[in-house]
Amino acid sequence: PIIFLLSFLTSLALFGDKAKPNDTPNANTVQLAILLDTSNSMDGLIEQTKTQLWKIVNEMARSKRESIAISLYVALYEYGNDGLSPTEGFVRLVTPMTNDLDKISEELFKLKTNGGSEYCGTVISEAIKDLKWTKGTDDYKVIFIAGNEPFNQGEKDYKEACKSAISKGIIVNTIYCGNYDEGVHSF
Repeated sequence: PIIFLLSFLTSLALFGDKAKPNDTPNANTVQLAILLDTSNSMDGLIEQTKTQLWKIVNEMARSKRESIAISLYVALYEYGNDGLSPTEGFVRLVTPMTNDLDKISEELFKLKTNGGSEYCGTVISEAIKDLKWTKGTDDYKVIFIAGNEPFNQGEKDYKEACKSAISKGIIVNTIYCGNYDEGVHSF
């Protein structure tokens, strides 16, 4: 979908080759958190979405900063699945930050849909709070949240969650899975 592509290109443009690494050994650290809606509304979209998200991971893994390969760490969350704990906001950390991309791929492609309580503010807040984000200001930290429901569901305000991310130097990219017009007008 067009929205997916625009979101991805925006993130890559922000990373690009223009950023300068710091003097630490891990100067080229990139942290990427994938937050995937696994509610039933994603039934017809989930496989394509997982494939597109994996393309982002692969593109990031091949990225360079100042001609030096990056160190990519990826985390994976699922949200909106009624098989998850309601006391946890229907959110589950599948895999914490890791550079084991085989593990991420395995876990991503195992995810299945069930039910539907898609709380975007909750999953963004959990990712910010629970993941071990680096403190370095030169590190690239990004969240890709993919789903097909309005962002304003649940008790946690997505706007506050996004402000919190920004204050920690984390970019939040939204990916609407589905028809462009529906995504633009879903509020």
